[in-house]
Amino acid sequence: MEMLKTPLVDVTARLDPGLLFDAMALLEAGIWTWSPQQGLRRDPSCLRLLGLGESWPDDLGWLERVHPDDVARLADALSACQSGRSSGLRLEYRILHHHGHYIRLEERIRRDERGHLLGVVRHLDPAVVLVEERHGTDPLTGLESRSRFEQLLEERLLAEGGSFSLLQFSVDHMAKIRQLFGEVACDAMLAKLARIVRHELRREDPFARRDEDGFILMLSRTERMKGLEIAERLRLEIADASLLPQRPVTVSIGLVQSQSGEQLDHLLARLATCHGQARRERNAVVG
Repeated sequence: MEMLKTPLVDVTARLDPGLLFDAMALLEAGIWTWSPQQGLRRDPSCLRLLGLGESWPDDLGWLERVHPDDVARLADALSACQSGRSSGLRLEYRILHHHGHYIRLEERIRRDERGHLLGVVRHLDPAVVLVEERHGTDPLTGLESRSRFEQLLEERLLAEGGSFSLLQFSVDHMAKIRQLFGEVACDAMLAKLARIVRHELRREDPFARRDEDGFILMLSRTERMKGLEIAERLRLEIADASLLPQRPVTVSIGLVQSQSGEQLDHLLARLATCHGQARRERNAVVG
């Protein structure tokens, strides 16, 4: 209680720069700077927000980890500050954590009279992730949940009358991969795989995580033959991506085109048949 007897005199003084580390950790925040001469210099406090150490562990930089639906908005805002079209900004976006799930950040940027940028990025309340899950979003990948996707699918069946293709795909040898690399690495791999596929789709094409190692997506206004071309391109792109160290990751894809007047259960049953055949063949497209 002695402290309560001490007068609270407010003194202005420069604090130990070493306290910056502790302050950033306490605030769950990170800082960075940019100038035309030195480029972007990101403090390790930013990396700690993503569960990383003092340096990047792979070839994914900051923007490459931002959710595909948010990256264009962030890149445009940064460009506006760098060019002088804007003197500052504040925005929120999702970014991939090292453990494989997306977290939500708030970014604030200020441009000074020399044209230099100062940025502060802050981790928002993790409860937001739980709210997203309740509102139809998979917390690991940031994609739509299975229930939300099936709701959209049923609506589309009524509206489009057979004018879309449906793809279901899963990672081959997932049990073996999980045994070799562990849960954390597998979750990160699935999140990266989802980013690759999402980048190749149109914004209006629903894409969801269906189960532990599988995904489902809808190609609007796409007939079967065109859908097979897209599926084959996705299969090859995933196989060529470095999703795990020194081990290629492949997927098996089933595809069907919806039929006029078809019920949801019948459509999904046909899709499951094609997907099952693809899984038996491994690294294949069946439709």
